[in-house]
Amino acid sequence: MAKWNIILALSVFLVLYGGGMTQSFTIDYERDCYSKDGECYRYIAGEMHYFRIPPHYWEDRLLKLRAAGFTTVQTYIPWNVHVPAEDTYNFEGIGDVYRYMKIAWSLGITVIVRPGPFLATEWDYGGFPAWLLKDRPTLDVRRNETVFMGEVRKWYAKLLPTLKPYLYSNGGPIIAVQVENEFGSNKPCDAAHFDYLTQLREIYREHLGDDVVLLTVDGDSHALAKCGNIEGLYSTVNFGSGGNITDKFMVQRKQEPRGPFVCSAFFSGWLDHWGHRFAKTEAEHLARGLRDVLEFNDKSASVSMYMFHGGTNFAYMQGGRGDWNNATTTAYPRLWGKMTSYDYDAPLSEAGDTTWKYQLLRDVIRNYSKVDTVPANTTKQYIGPVEMIEQPGGSIIQLMELCAQSAPQFIVKSQFPLPMEQMEQNHGIVVYQTVIPDSISLPADIDIELYGDRVYVFTETWDVQMSSRNRPYKTFTVNGRMLFILVEDNGHSNTGHVRYSYKYYQKGIIGNVTANRQVLTDWNAFLLSNFLPRGPYESGDFYPEVLEELLLQPTKLGRKKSEKEDDSFTNLVEKISKSEKYSDNHKSNGFIPTLYRVGHPSLFLDLQDDTYVDTQGWGKGILYVVYYKEGEKPQAMNLGRYWPVAGPQKRHYIPSPGPDRVGWGTALFMLELEQVPANMTVVITDTPLVDGTFDSSQQ
Repeated sequence: MAKWNIILALSVFLVLYGGGMTQSFTIDYERDCYSKDGECYRYIAGEMHYFRIPPHYWEDRLLKLRAAGFTTVQTYIPWNVHVPAEDTYNFEGIGDVYRYMKIAWSLGITVIVRPGPFLATEWDYGGFPAWLLKDRPTLDVRRNETVFMGEVRKWYAKLLPTLKPYLYSNGGPIIAVQVENEFGSNKPCDAAHFDYLTQLREIYREHLGDDVVLLTVDGDSHALAKCGNIEGLYSTVNFGSGGNITDKFMVQRKQEPRGPFVCSAFFSGWLDHWGHRFAKTEAEHLARGLRDVLEFNDKSASVSMYMFHGGTNFAYMQGGRGDWNNATTTAYPRLWGKMTSYDYDAPLSEAGDTTWKYQLLRDVIRNYSKVDTVPANTTKQYIGPVEMIEQPGGSIIQLMELCAQSAPQFIVKSQFPLPMEQMEQNHGIVVYQTVIPDSISLPADIDIELYGDRVYVFTETWDVQMSSRNRPYKTFTVNGRMLFILVEDNGHSNTGHVRYSYKYYQKGIIGNVTANRQVLTDWNAFLLSNFLPRGPYESGDFYPEVLEELLLQPTKLGRKKSEKEDDSFTNLVEKISKSEKYSDNHKSNGFIPTLYRVGHPSLFLDLQDDTYVDTQGWGKGILYVVYYKEGEKPQAMNLGRYWPVAGPQKRHYIPSPGPDRVGWGTALFMLELEQVPANMTVVITDTPLVDGTFDSSQQ
């Protein structure tokens, strides 16, 4: 540990002060190569995202990268991770990109950063913060539009100056910076399109100076490459294994007649959606393709493997793929949510374990670069089946009551329902509530203008009805007057097609709700995902007193009254939750979304190593862990969404608590939206399952 501290301190000193060293990394157009300290150079990079890896495992993953012969790590820098709320910046914990780069540099690994602003990468809204969708009806992303560019300039004025000391020319690890991402796929390819890219180039140069290589990357077609680049940005391509390598690189050469050949994303696998088959790339085929790239042009081409290690889309941050081809001014485009696991069939598994694919690629790379001893994989813990119990006070209605008592600031009152983003909740679950007036006869037909993305409609009769934006339009018929509409988002679209209505990106209810064609008013919206754990990307847990009660008094929830409590609404909810209809019917007429926790053989799991929770038999929901030790403040983490009935992911990665939580207990919570198994169990196991059966009809 002392040796590590000395190395890290030295690396920090060199990054911040340069240590008197003279370093340079440029493009040598005469010799058609990168020039590193005056010598022709090519990198072999692996893509790994710090924001998808628990920070206590960053060093382990980087060591495995180096051990396979990779010289460089490439990573995106997501705007929405570092600015989770407007004017709120986060560069700590899983967002500490600077620590990630320092660890890499201490291991002799150089860095390529990709700060966007658009990233794609199967990440929520392609890296844009969802708060952009509040009060900005003229927003036109990826264009030189005043509102959008004003926010981009503010973000880059915060980020880019902090990256400058880490540039290779300043003694740091960053050898290149990518501007935008696959911009050639953005349409239309007109003058305004290139004007936006020009503005980005000038912003990057303003903050980073001229001593850094600025790149772009596009698919391996001439049309995409042509629309994705301008003078002053070096054009590169991406592609997978198979096909003619020369043809692929000639796409780049047409844009860049001189300079190094660069594949900025050589695909090791592919992305995955709920309800679709897990995508795989055969290991031997990939190894042959990598060998072809490394042999190309007299072994001079540079390459970055996407992904070397995928990791996990924790919390609500997985993106979605919008069906933009069928979007019109009257039709809400379908959206397929990405999985929580970002395993990607990469050389390192989601949990950072080496695979057969890793071994084959290492055997190829060792002919071109130095390899090192491979660190051992982390220990995986097996416990077996554990019983989940219904958290007393954990039904969705009682959680709303708890929110009213403990955190009324997360209840928004409005005449008409508002989108999530308008109410300053960017992701997750909102419950909208109103009363159907006596002037409207029952049963009533409920119509919702637009919603994103999955909706559960019920009244005090507890007959829950569900639909989603991917299904044919549905009218909901209800027999009660207390109307509840729970809306869950499935990720903002991360695809690059943005020439569509602003409202298609918003979540929650967008537009009006009618009962028998009469517009309903006077709504309360419960921002439950602001109230429940949001980490690791956003601050905020259960309110402290609520979290303590959940952990220490699991048989009941206390009824402390907040000074800000809204008496009128609390009394209303109490009346519903204690009503005879609630106690008799809330389970028999339809499943009511409810919070569950591990309950047997103990209320806490003794988890000290990595593990997986198998959710088969459950329906759809959100997983949380809460770490607890007597005398310490509980710490909560949102592990992400589970949806085993849709598949293919059946088991979810739970990282070890980390060195700072040795000896802490772990409470596992599930907010279940649709169904529970008869035996009320999950299995804590030591093996993953991300390529199981799937059912596309669940979407």
